[in-house]
Amino acid sequence: MRNSSSTLIKTLGFLGLIPFLISTIAFHFDFYHYGFHAQSVFIAYSAVILSFLSGAIWGQVLEQPYQAKGKLLLIASNVVAVGGWVGLIIQQPHLSLLLLLCGYISLFWLEVRWLKAMRIDQSFYPNLRFILTILVCAMHLLMLYPKF
Repeated sequence: MRNSSSTLIKTLGFLGLIPFLISTIAFHFDFYHYGFHAQSVFIAYSAVILSFLSGAIWGQVLEQPYQAKGKLLLIASNVVAVGGWVGLIIQQPHLSLLLLLCGYISLFWLEVRWLKAMRIDQSFYPNLRFILTILVCAMHLLMLYPKF
């Protein structure tokens, strides 16, 4: 990964937290506007981001020389993406949130456990992903927590 794009990547990563944060706050303060319920917005955005991150694994695997682990990573990332889609379409918000939360944890585990072993690059990205994943997971837990 080029160093010149690291600032942009960090900025976009943290800006991507804004919809999570706004919908979490809106949910806990019962904000309902233009027919959108904050919990539904949170779940939809979460499923989109989870799918995006699953697809990003494909790019990381394809960049590397062939390894047998690559096939398993591609399959695992597809399973997580499909799980995110299921979380989007089921009509059980708590189950959706749990499924999406598990998806984020699974993707992070895949990246740390398997992709780290495949690449020599020790750039800023793993640390950034750790921070962003912790924050996203915390907001999923806040969405699961009963309103005050």
